[in-house]
Parts: sequence; structure tokens; C-alpha cells
Amino acid sequence: MRFTRLAIAMMLVVPVAAHAQSSDSLSLQGRSNVTIGLGLTGSHNATASASGVASNTSSWELGSIAFHHWIRPQVAMLVEIDAMSEDNLATPTGSHSNEITPLLVGFRYSPRAVAITRSLRPYASAAAGAYFHSMSETSIVGTASASTETAPGARLAVGSDWFAARYFVVSVEGAYHAIGSFGHPDVATEMAHGFGASLAFGFAWGGN
Repeated sequence: MRFTRLAIAMMLVVPVAAHAQSSDSLSLQGRSNVTIGLGLTGSHNATASASGVASNTSSWELGSIAFHHWIRPQVAMLVEIDAMSEDNLATPTGSHSNEITPLLVGFRYSPRAVAITRSLRPYASAAAGAYFHSMSETSIVGTASASTETAPGARLAVGSDWFAARYFVVSVEGAYHAIGSFGHPDVATEMAHGFGASLAFGFAWGGN
């Protein structure tokens, strides 16, 4: 009789314990990573003329550095700095340069329900912050000026993390940047909005 009761108890407890272990195996809490991203969909255009005029223009996200830390089993906080669109022009009489650099803070959600494997985790993220528009000009007579303005903006993204090894992560994502109005719009500010894709590599630590 005692053996029968023990067997019944085991039948009830083992599935519950197995389910809990399975759920815990998908927990990302305590994990952190630092990644360096490269834009996949931006365009680059460089021109030069015999008259001494040269231009160099790049659109959308050129690269990024991001930090993620999972504060819950499925939720991470993120801090990210991006190098976005830039426009540079040089002429015989001077040059000017414009670029967009956002500093964003937000969250990343990696739901257990859509986990492909323990190491392959789709996610959605949202971040907001300041988009810095840096402008500089120089002239042939030696005068120079530089200024920076900011506009609020947000970045929405979906993608997937692949924890390829204990300390290595690869991420691919598609994102949309929505940016407010700048006081001095130019080519760089116009090209910073919109959709794009990026690939990131990084170092991971902590967690299970």
C-alpha cells in the first residue's frame, strides 16, 4: 500500500517538476550582453567632381552599441547608442558635415511562448530618447562653427537573439525609427526616419 501511494505521488510530482524545470530553462533573468551592430539596409553614396566638390552621404543606421540586461525572465532593459545618417560636403571654399546620433533607453521582451529553442529567442523591443543632430562647418579663410540640436524619437523593433555559446550572441532585427522635427532639417535628418535591418554580434554573461 505504501509503495502504491509513493508511486502515485511520484506520478503527480514528476510532471510538475519537469514542467517547472522546462520553464526555468527558458528564463533569461540575470543575463546581460553588449553588442555591436551593423546596418544592413542603409545606402552609401560618394561623388567627386573635377571642380573640387566632393560629397559623402550615408542613410539610416550605420552601426550601434547596445547593452541589455534581463531584469525578469522574459524582459530586459536596454541602453543603445546608434550612428545613423550622415552627410558630408567639401568644396574649394569650405566644408560642412551633419550626422544623427540617438541615445535610447527601453525594454526588450523575449516571450517563452515563441522561443524556438533555449538559445534562439525571438523578441520585440521599444526604446525612446534623444536624437542628436550634429552640424559643423569650416571655410577656406579659417572660420569654423559647430552646433548640436536634439529631437525626441523612438525605435520599435522585432528580431531574434541567438545565444550561440555561453559567452557569444548574434542578433538580427528589423526596426523603425520615428523622429520628431529638427530646427535645421537637412539631408541627414531626412534619411534618419523609417525602416531598416541590422545584424549585431556581442558578448554575453550571467543568467542560467
